[in-house]
Amino acid sequence: MSGPRIVHLISEYSTHEAMGRTVTEAARRVPGEHHLVTTRAHDGGDAFASVHELGGRIEAFPMADRDELHRILDSIRPDVVHLHAGALGPLLAQRAGLGRYPLAMTIYAWPNLPGRAAWKHAGWSGLRSSNVLPTRVALTAALPPAVVRRSVRALAPLGILSPDPRVLERLADCGTLVERLPSGAPIDPRRASRVPSNGRPPTVVFAGRAESVRGIRTLVDAFPAVVSAVPNVRLRLLLIPRPELETLLGHIDASPVRGSIDVVTEPIADLLGELANAQVGTWPFLADYTTSPPAMAVAEAMAVGLPVVATPVACVRSVMRPGVDGLAVAPGDAADLGAALRRLLTDPVEWHRLSAAGQEAVSHLTWDRAAEATGAVYARAAARPFAAA
Repeated sequence: MSGPRIVHLISEYSTHEAMGRTVTEAARRVPGEHHLVTTRAHDGGDAFASVHELGGRIEAFPMADRDELHRILDSIRPDVVHLHAGALGPLLAQRAGLGRYPLAMTIYAWPNLPGRAAWKHAGWSGLRSSNVLPTRVALTAALPPAVVRRSVRALAPLGILSPDPRVLERLADCGTLVERLPSGAPIDPRRASRVPSNGRPPTVVFAGRAESVRGIRTLVDAFPAVVSAVPNVRLRLLLIPRPELETLLGHIDASPVRGSIDVVTEPIADLLGELANAQVGTWPFLADYTTSPPAMAVAEAMAVGLPVVATPVACVRSVMRPGVDGLAVAPGDAADLGAALRRLLTDPVEWHRLSAAGQEAVSHLTWDRAAEATGAVYARAAARPFAAA
């Protein structure tokens, strides 16, 4: 295989998660010999020349088994070591001794602590069982940007990529080029239509994990007001089963408009097709780190011209600009969400404006663009040859 040898470091790997999907797309699209080092790889290993699982706690990666990590790296002799992490990444890289390698970093998010709406609607157990409040996220939220910038200066990486505007802002003066990572939007010829075809009822769609932090209760509570304005509308919930599923199903069953809600918990073979068949997509997430930026489902919806209503949390803002190419609503506010959904279902001018704006916005966020940005960072490694210990 021609091109540089690249080792991707990620705490836990799955192609079904945003970070893992981004690593996979880089491995498939950027020329080179790609290797993966992680605590555990759940799937997708065929994208790499080799996969190395260190085991251990994901919170301690890549520091926990430093000797074994360096043994693997020295055996591969990488031209680039690419660390995929959150805002703690530069500090972890220093502690793991990665500064002696040509280092690239993707920092996916710099989350804030969950706000009042997340605590009210998801509760402690919902926050702890999701991505929103593990220990590393709480530490990151309290991390002074100056501390991270100091670590970046000490590491002198090849470059930093991020889909999160907050990372770009906080690391603007770190001494290293920090650039936006365009990622998450597929290229698909299908397009959503404001008027459903074949006599189908208008549909509002949500796709994602069955977790309280994703605002599913708020969406269900907002839907009676939507039905009052558009009596034949359907809410289609495409849920990936999680421990909270049964509790959320109970909330759905108690809705006064339960007959207008469809719940699907089986795997969706063609999510883009589902999105293209809907009239509005909605992701009323309650907190910044509900999913790692970028919010893939939001990007996929916009790619097929489906207007989006979402909350302006970090993972959504990495894709959607509130008021420009999607409607933003306050987290946990069922009345606000219901009004925005009604607006898009009943206002053809606004529907077409956001459909076109969304497609235009994500046309610059394709995986090919992500590969170009990533490859440009790797190209800087030519001036920094590998030096084994």
